[in-house]
Amino acid sequence: MAADKYYLNLAGEYRVAAELLKRGIFATITYGNKKGTDIYAIGPNRRTAVVEVKASNSSRFVTGFFQKYRDETQEHPDFWVLYRWAGDLEQFFVLTHDEMAVAQGERNLPGEEFSWAQLAQRAVRGVDNVLAADLQEHLAAWQKIDRWCKT
Repeated sequence: MAADKYYLNLAGEYRVAAELLKRGIFATITYGNKKGTDIYAIGPNRRTAVVEVKASNSSRFVTGFFQKYRDETQEHPDFWVLYRWAGDLEQFFVLTHDEMAVAQGERNLPGEEFSWAQLAQRAVRGVDNVLAADLQEHLAAWQKIDRWCKT
């Protein structure tokens, strides 16, 4: 049974928070329909990471990346965690914001080099998405958030 999009996204946020807590990082979910952050991850020395969570029950994650982050200096999350839950399959892809920009740029224009501004301009039509198959190097890469929060 496919989960309703709202519940799938909420489940993703809770699963990501649970994984961070298991790794000794305090994680708190933010609530509301105008929130700017999904999760704050806080290390033992109070170093905080802002985490954006995208959940999917398919092999594609809708990110809206260049539609939302049209300028690379714009305030943004520190990390993206893409949570895939499809039946018995459960995967977490952990990327820094810069890694997400590279992954999204490669998805939008494979094999081509473009500036951030050019990628944002080309993304005006449609909504950005990435594929799980293209993110394998980021599979379960929790050490990125762990290092950030614990240094």
